[in-house]
Amino acid sequence: MFRAKKNYNNIIALGFLITSILFNSIFDELSLNANLNKYFNIQFLLIYFFSFNRFIYFSISPLFFLGLVNDSIAGSPFGLSSCIYILIYKIAVYQNTIKLRSIFKAEWIAFGISIFAAYILIFTIYSFLGNSYDFRMLIYNFVGTFFIYPIGWIFLKYIFLKMETVGNE
Repeated sequence: MFRAKKNYNNIIALGFLITSILFNSIFDELSLNANLNKYFNIQFLLIYFFSFNRFIYFSISPLFFLGLVNDSIAGSPFGLSSCIYILIYKIAVYQNTIKLRSIFKAEWIAFGISIFAAYILIFTIYSFLGNSYDFRMLIYNFVGTFFIYPIGWIFLKYIFLKMETVGNE
């Protein structure tokens, strides 16, 4: 009799995102100054990658709640991360529907456009609230996130391709 194979890729992908959200708060509690979000934003990379590759647990509802969790942990304005996560998700899904998948360079540039839109939204909301925001930090974070995408893409593709071959055996 044929048994259906279980695919845990979607649960592992969601686990990656939750771990990346909790990563900085855990290290801050341990008094380790490893705030890597100053240099790149791994959440944006994970949301774009998994949304672009159509993982089923990456939809608006889970991203909205994870954004609220991130806002409560990070102390940012409530709902900001949710709006940003949904914006990146919608851009990634749209870019996937227009079949951008054929060339990595085009996907990478599209990722840059989506995080640029996210950073514009961050700047707009902080300006609207009257909070000051460091432009240099914003630029460093954008450049770091943009240039770490190929490394993250290779790493995530390798992990999930390896898991698929193990699951097929």
